[in-house]
Amino acid sequence: MSERIVPHAYGADDPGLPSPPAVTDIRHTPREQSRNAFANAEPRLGPTVPAAVRRWKLWLLTVCGIYPTIVLLGLATNPVLEDLYLPVRLAVLVPAAAAAMVWQINPRLQRHFGAWLTR
Repeated sequence: MSERIVPHAYGADDPGLPSPPAVTDIRHTPREQSRNAFANAEPRLGPTVPAAVRRWKLWLLTVCGIYPTIVLLGLATNPVLEDLYLPVRLAVLVPAAAAAMVWQINPRLQRHFGAWLTR
């Protein structure tokens, strides 16, 4: 292969062809930059661990949320489930109440009473 063919293949003589690929320093890749940024980051001020929730307050908040949930679910499903035995009724009510507590009621209560829970 002659020296004239190789530069021409990358467009050294013809402006219409692409220029040769640039050689990049692998130490300056985005991954390496993110590692360096993490290593050179300023230390955070203040605690990084959230404040501990008082368990008795969380228990009280859960009781205050679950009691009306169970009562309302019991009243709403009573016409349909009244002929069933108590364990079967509870097998329907408990998963519904737990789902309501986990995905709807507890997040809202904790958002509203969050500061009180950690005092």
